[in-house]
Amino acid sequence: MNGDLDLHTPVDLAALDEAARADPALFEQSVEQPPFEQRVLTTPLHFNVATESLTNLWTHWNGYTTPDVLTNIDDEYRALRHAAALCDISPLFKYRITGADAVAYLARLVTGNFVALSTNESMPVVFCEDRGFVVGDGILFCLGEDEYRLVTEEAHLAWLLDSAFGMRVHVEDVTRTLAALSLQGPLSCAVLDAIGLPSIETLRPYAARWCDVAGMPAYVSRTGNSGDLGYEFWIDPDDAPALWTRLLEKGAPFGLRATGFALRELARIEAGLPRAGIDYLGAFAAVDTANASTPFELGFASLVDLSRDHFTGRAALRAAKEAEPRHVVVSLAIDWHEPLNLAAIYDASGIAGPVTSSGFSPSLGLNLALARLKLSSLAGEGQLHIEAGARRELEWQMLKAPARILTGPALDLPARHLVPAPLASGPLIRR
Repeated sequence: MNGDLDLHTPVDLAALDEAARADPALFEQSVEQPPFEQRVLTTPLHFNVATESLTNLWTHWNGYTTPDVLTNIDDEYRALRHAAALCDISPLFKYRITGADAVAYLARLVTGNFVALSTNESMPVVFCEDRGFVVGDGILFCLGEDEYRLVTEEAHLAWLLDSAFGMRVHVEDVTRTLAALSLQGPLSCAVLDAIGLPSIETLRPYAARWCDVAGMPAYVSRTGNSGDLGYEFWIDPDDAPALWTRLLEKGAPFGLRATGFALRELARIEAGLPRAGIDYLGAFAAVDTANASTPFELGFASLVDLSRDHFTGRAALRAAKEAEPRHVVVSLAIDWHEPLNLAAIYDASGIAGPVTSSGFSPSLGLNLALARLKLSSLAGEGQLHIEAGARRELEWQMLKAPARILTGPALDLPARHLVPAPLASGPLIRR
């Protein structure tokens, strides 16, 4: 019968396969890349930093491969607190904000009053979404009329672009086109004087200026997260290696050392600075709103000015200021004089909250931590403690030690605020 399948007629399977083949243009093409051709993100200073490494210990920071410890954490810490420490901070996200509505745009974006910010000045800022939860925090630089730079720990380009809707403003991610170096420590100003930066000691905290370093234009700011005197360079990626080399050469007589990410984290903990993605989750990163935070819960109250006109989250923050916080991020000191691995803080009823960052401070001889605590645990502060395991030779012991909430940074050294900055008359420390 017509239409019946003749089982005795051979079927051309190849023709059927060809007829059924889908148009490849409809699908995303897979990229065939052998494993040996895959590359990691590296900063403009990667090879310079690698030359200084005696440990080959690396870590990831915002997708970049950066050194964790270059020599020895104790030696690097000693340089930071007694001389000067140099670190590659290029993985920080950097955004350039320009346009006729740049001021109006930032007034709507950030919670603080930045209008008084003059050219070549900076300030810490925080920005929220409509419910008053923190999206992120960073440092805002005023580079000129209607020109700003926002430096953050995490990526926020999508939110920055969404916030620019309807405004004559251009937001550009310049992370890959702007290298950054951090020079921190009590002799950092002396090192900058040695490389030929005139009157650098007069630069005020959070101020910045353009400088000429051996013919290279560099933007230097008196900023940093070490809790001590410090500066940061913002420079063209092509010039960054030469600046790194010059700083190491001129700084060597002062005891300057190249340092890694582990020291930066320890200094941050000593300074009591929460880190986005570690000590708090941004509003869009927190799946559960219970894990999002307002500025008041993070200790960012000084960065919120509710007397200003409208900014994103203002109404919610007015209500949040009058209400009790759901949790608080605090700095703690643990009275135990050996390094510990901490996971949680306990009170009389059990776990008071998780430890988000911790480290042992050689300067204080104490374990320090940032932790997110339940509000109820603050009432019984005298009962706060940690429980941790410690290895004694081949035995594992559980220990219990009291924890104290700190009212401010564990380490906030006077030189950080002095103007003029301490300027040594000559090399004081030799390697």
